[in-house]
Amino acid sequence: MSLEAKNVTFKYFENTRRNILEGRDFSLPEGKITILTGKSGSGKSTLAYILAGLYPENCGFLISGSVLCEGTDIHALTPNKRVAYVAMMFQNCDLQFCMNNLENELLFCLENIQTPQEETASIIKEVTDTIGITHLLHRNFNTMSGGEKQKCALCCILALKSRCIILDEAFANIDMQSAREIISLIKKLKVTVLAIDHNVALWQGVYDHIVSLDGSAPISGIYDIPTLNEAGETVLSVKGLTVNGISYPDMTFEKGTLTAIVGPSACGKTTFFKTLIRQHKYKGSIVFLGKELARFRKSDIFAKCGIVFQNPSNQFLALTVYDEIFFSVNRWHKNESPSMKEEKTMEFLRLFDLEKYKKYSPYLLSQGQQRRLAVLSMIAGEQEMLLLDEPTYGQDYENIRTIMGLLLEKAKSGLTVIFSTHNEKVAQDFSHKVIRLGDARNE
Repeated sequence: MSLEAKNVTFKYFENTRRNILEGRDFSLPEGKITILTGKSGSGKSTLAYILAGLYPENCGFLISGSVLCEGTDIHALTPNKRVAYVAMMFQNCDLQFCMNNLENELLFCLENIQTPQEETASIIKEVTDTIGITHLLHRNFNTMSGGEKQKCALCCILALKSRCIILDEAFANIDMQSAREIISLIKKLKVTVLAIDHNVALWQGVYDHIVSLDGSAPISGIYDIPTLNEAGETVLSVKGLTVNGISYPDMTFEKGTLTAIVGPSACGKTTFFKTLIRQHKYKGSIVFLGKELARFRKSDIFAKCGIVFQNPSNQFLALTVYDEIFFSVNRWHKNESPSMKEEKTMEFLRLFDLEKYKKYSPYLLSQGQQRRLAVLSMIAGEQEMLLLDEPTYGQDYENIRTIMGLLLEKAKSGLTVIFSTHNEKVAQDFSHKVIRLGDARNE
């Protein structure tokens, strides 16, 4: 089944002069795998939402153009009819789920396409066996890692049996081995696939076509290797730690360093970060700035430690991009003049090429832009430690260098940074130390 967009012009605000897409033609060959690349913010996700029929039904304005599926206008179909043609997996799976666990989500999906009740059990078994996540059927989504959620989302798409699948950075929070296994599975499905992905190498030998939305070449690139600091004073020390059945190795983190935490999906990276901000009870010892973590009040921890979650949209506080940064600047630079605060805010926005979106809602940014905004809001503060859960997810090569380069500069002034990543290249080239977590869950 081919999917074709013709002369698509789209913008988010009716009265704005800026179009996100301008006269765009785009086609997906039937039964082929097409990779869509381009700089963060170039409109890749917007185009995907239009192709899937989600825009402009739910957001924005389609000024001109149409999307045809086997000659039928995709936007003229009701959602339950449209899904037979095309289904989409979001970057942020939390926005996709309607129910509390995978079994209920699959039942919800199948009921919406009027699957006979006597067939639902066999379909659920088939798709969960195929992805290898039968053990997650009854787990609450709130207890899952980002990688586990993405596998569940893909499982739901398989249950719908759509002839065209759109994947929006689907493997950013999954370890490379799991991602390759799923890509191999997708290849065997022989459906039409559009995959938005900055990591083109992951699809090597599998994809049929690469299309760049902004004309830039996909770059796997060589990153700048940081100058290693000498070991400084210990900011954080972890010994004999166990959280929710996950056992961690003993770890130390020194002042002014970047430490990468890597490991397969569900090995405990996000759980570790949440434990450090007192969202999980723990056994063992965590000493932060010379004091046991359990003795800190939560408000005192956030005064010393900032965090950017996997889904940064969960932590935005302001109505506009500008106000999101100004909020942090104002909080940490109370004694400076209003004009100086405004100048600092614009300086931060220019660092990550966000100044032209200053009047936008943070929720209208792409996932990559949202992540850069969340990182900026934390860097604008003066905490002593910064936790970043997948900070380069959804970023192109240029923005990876910008984000990690800025963090390295901040480390020179004493900031301690701990970040998780599935990108081994980023871990090796932008950290002073790499800590590998295994599948340490005791079950």
